[in-house]
Amino acid sequence: MVGFAWSERIITPAMRSLPGDLWCVRDTFSQLMGWEPGTDEWNGFIEAPLPGDMDRLIDHLGLAWCDPDRQPEIFETFLDHPGIAAYAIHSQRMSHVVYQPHLRHLRNLPPQFAPFHPELFRVVVDARQAPGLCARCAIEGRPGI
Repeated sequence: MVGFAWSERIITPAMRSLPGDLWCVRDTFSQLMGWEPGTDEWNGFIEAPLPGDMDRLIDHLGLAWCDPDRQPEIFETFLDHPGIAAYAIHSQRMSHVVYQPHLRHLRNLPPQFAPFHPELFRVVVDARQAPGLCARCAIEGRPGI
């Protein structure tokens, strides 16, 4: 996070009524990068960053991303990695991100998002991290890492 500057963001009362706690970006990026709560990196985040800041942050951290629907060949190369799934919630003009231990088996969003019909639009990975073992694949007898 050293050298990264957030755009100014004003949190309105209406934003506080949306599902989630507005800290999903900090929480998911910290999980992906291994930053513990209270570290300088973790403390360097702001609530509900702007979409342009997300793009800049991904670049700043040297992460890779793709749109699974539009770039399935790239998404396939990410399947055995941990990552971040980004969902658009069009009716609320917001997005939500969730850490995924293994992108092959995306975990569901928390139940409070179900009424809004979220749409997966991006996955983010740290391609420098080695692909991880998948316990679910091992249990199901699937080949893989």
